[in-house]
Amino acid sequence: MKTLTRFLGITLIGLLLCNVAHSQEFNKVTPKQLGEKINLEYAISGEGIGQQFNVTPYYSTNGGKTFLPLKSVKGNVGPNVPGGRNQIIVWDVLKDLKELDTDVQFKLVAETKSIVPLQDDFRQVVFKLESFNRTADGNVELIMAITNNGPKRDLKMINGLITITDFKKRKFDAQKGKIAEVEGNERYSTPQRTIKQGETVKASFIFERIPDDLDRAMRLDLGIELITDETYGIDLKIGKLQFRDLPITNSKTSNLKVEKTKKFELVSNLQRFTVKKVEVVDNNPPAIALTQPSNVPLVGKESTRGRPYAQSLSGMDDKRLRSLATGEEFATTNESMIIKGKVTDESGIYEVAVNGVDAILGNDGLFEANVPLVIGKNEIIIRAVDLRQNSVEKKFFVLRKSPAGTAAKGDTEELDIVFDQQKAPPKFYALIMGANDYADGSITDLDNPINDATKLYNVLTSRYTFDPNNVIFLKNPTREQIINELDRLTRRISKNDNLLIFFAGHGYWDKETDFGYWIPTDSKANSTANWMANSQIKDYIAAIKSKHTLLIADACFGGSIFRSRKAFEEGSSPLKKAYDAPSRKAMTSGNLTEVPDRSVFLEQLVSRLNNNTKDYISAEEIFGSIKSIVINSSPVTPVYGDIKDSGDEGGDFIFVKK
Repeated sequence: MKTLTRFLGITLIGLLLCNVAHSQEFNKVTPKQLGEKINLEYAISGEGIGQQFNVTPYYSTNGGKTFLPLKSVKGNVGPNVPGGRNQIIVWDVLKDLKELDTDVQFKLVAETKSIVPLQDDFRQVVFKLESFNRTADGNVELIMAITNNGPKRDLKMINGLITITDFKKRKFDAQKGKIAEVEGNERYSTPQRTIKQGETVKASFIFERIPDDLDRAMRLDLGIELITDETYGIDLKIGKLQFRDLPITNSKTSNLKVEKTKKFELVSNLQRFTVKKVEVVDNNPPAIALTQPSNVPLVGKESTRGRPYAQSLSGMDDKRLRSLATGEEFATTNESMIIKGKVTDESGIYEVAVNGVDAILGNDGLFEANVPLVIGKNEIIIRAVDLRQNSVEKKFFVLRKSPAGTAAKGDTEELDIVFDQQKAPPKFYALIMGANDYADGSITDLDNPINDATKLYNVLTSRYTFDPNNVIFLKNPTREQIINELDRLTRRISKNDNLLIFFAGHGYWDKETDFGYWIPTDSKANSTANWMANSQIKDYIAAIKSKHTLLIADACFGGSIFRSRKAFEEGSSPLKKAYDAPSRKAMTSGNLTEVPDRSVFLEQLVSRLNNNTKDYISAEEIFGSIKSIVINSSPVTPVYGDIKDSGDEGGDFIFVKK
């Protein structure tokens, strides 16, 4: 009989793709103290698709003369670590040392593993890059082999959706395209070719007017359409593949391969840490004082969309303060603004972030950040976390005018139009499920899933635009109930609506078959008949025609379902852009490890949603702000990524405050 535990399973597949000429490397390592633990935040660049690393951390207290291994660690450490940013290693200092009170340096060593070929797939169609080269006339040519492992269908690739982005963020579209014998010689041409099951065809695309000094592409995007003639009609699937850090060779190659780097390392700057056992409980969040700009009232979570964000304390008609609702008082045409201030806390400060980016933080609590501004109204969000994981978030507004003085709308103002001024604004639906009590006595009952689900239900319906009439709450759901509700959502939700699915309960990961399951309450331990396979959940997510779908799982959801782990390699996209592109994302509480009945992940998620001051906040930003605390406070490492073959086009789920 299989033993069932509340756990989550995921096989991670790297989002960032190839590196041929450049070797892999650490490009950032930042030590931070959080209570009795030290977090090492780091990034790996130049990794290949599917490439993983064995990461080993060391420390030195004698100025780097000798380094000793960190023993009590967790997070993105050890074997099978994918590349990318937002990686965290947590060192439980007092398990290895009696105390630490000295200057410390840290060293990270990474060894690469085998690298898979430079290819990716969409709906059983494999796209393998063979050459990315200069032509005799100075243009750039992309050649690939395309293999259809699925049913007979038409493949369409629009030239204008085959794009190169360089490291200066300049984009170049393909001007000519060819799939087998079908050609399209204009930017908006659409080469389309029927490909049979098992057939392999060659495709090539020409990029014209590429600068002579461009020898690497930061990103290659492939827009894909698959059209299948089925008995009940035409089925159209739209997808997007992305490859990163590609060299442009001077001659054709037959197969793009990644150079293997055996070993590389990086040593941090010398930094003083004092880690001792502290018995005093600190539940007070830090205090934030802003010094530049000066005399700015900071607003916390009590603000709501549409309310004035600043009022005169005397109740007088103070035009200067009231103008903060639009940012007019701090109008500028500059592209960025320096923000300075001070944070204080009895336990010390872990980090300060301004608009989601770490600020420069001194030992005296002084912080500074250079914040880019978009034309229109800008929210400036300051978030501080102390060493005891207490946090506070405050905000104010700045208005950036266009140099010509013409009116323009900022990112949040454009979203205001979407959600406030349309006759039929998008609706937010949710299916929330918590499973405590199991009919089969062989399956252990749980204490917390329903309570966790209730907390999420309350914050979504009280602070965000989830109408209770559009929120389905299943307590102790059976398999039939889950399927019935997913069927109803398939018929009810329109292409402009948004859906959140949450499940907390037992799960099971079958290592032999690479299958993951959710365990409804009418399941039997010795039979999978009533278990919900992750692949079936993925199929429902693909079938529901929402604009955005976000799955939040506190049970098993993963394996090959995830196309990629979100790497945060370029920071968050502008919110309007993230909302415009459809998305199918999943946020999970752990990887292939057991998830405790008490979910720190859910506690932090609900807390973050409760304390958020932004009118609009993305799921990616929420995940990034809670990941380190979850790893520090529990045995799991949470994961965020897009769901493979479900219709994700690079957008993100946006939570909208009431």
